[in-house]
Amino acid sequence: MQLSKIIDPRTERRRCVLRRKPVDVNGVTDYHTEVDLITHLGTHVEAPNHHGTLTKDVTDLPVDHFIGRGVLLHLDTCEPNALITRADLETADRGRVRRGDVLVLDSRFHSEPFVHNPHDQRPHLSRESAEWFLAKGVKAVGFGDGICIENNVEHCVACHDILLGHDILFLEVLKNINLLQTEIFLISYLPLPIKGLDSSPVNILVLEGVPGFSA
Repeated sequence: MQLSKIIDPRTERRRCVLRRKPVDVNGVTDYHTEVDLITHLGTHVEAPNHHGTLTKDVTDLPVDHFIGRGVLLHLDTCEPNALITRADLETADRGRVRRGDVLVLDSRFHSEPFVHNPHDQRPHLSRESAEWFLAKGVKAVGFGDGICIENNVEHCVACHDILLGHDILFLEVLKNINLLQTEIFLISYLPLPIKGLDSSPVNILVLEGVPGFSA
């Protein structure tokens, strides 16, 4: 299962420009493509140096930081536009989350992320939720159009301070969460191995039913 947004440079709002150029190789015409994009393009993983004075980029983290046991948490108790609470997370968790897990969050409310919508009712990541993630020892927190991080500046900053400050990564703009058949799975999201990247587009893959990666 793929949980990443398919990027079309013709319609993408964020920077994504492809320049395809012919290259002569011993009389044969091949093609190379110059890629000009923003690191926070489509579905992406954010490293610590995305925020403030933190310095670790995507290559400073061990490779096992980008693969692991995924747990889907349906935050069904969240009210419209509410801050996500410890109680919401505990109710969704039911004691399943382990140290080193990768969380995928969803709710009853959906709206395209990073696009103004006066009818947006998504619940917001909060300082309290970030402290819960930290206490659980997870290594990444992902979400699609069912969770909001961008509209409450105070809690957005607190989440970045707490999570990225402890090498807990953000996975943003996930797709196809509703197509998952299980709530525990193997998940991977490898960034481009380029020094200095604060974030990288990723192709998030989920494998369900893998021995050792189930309830």
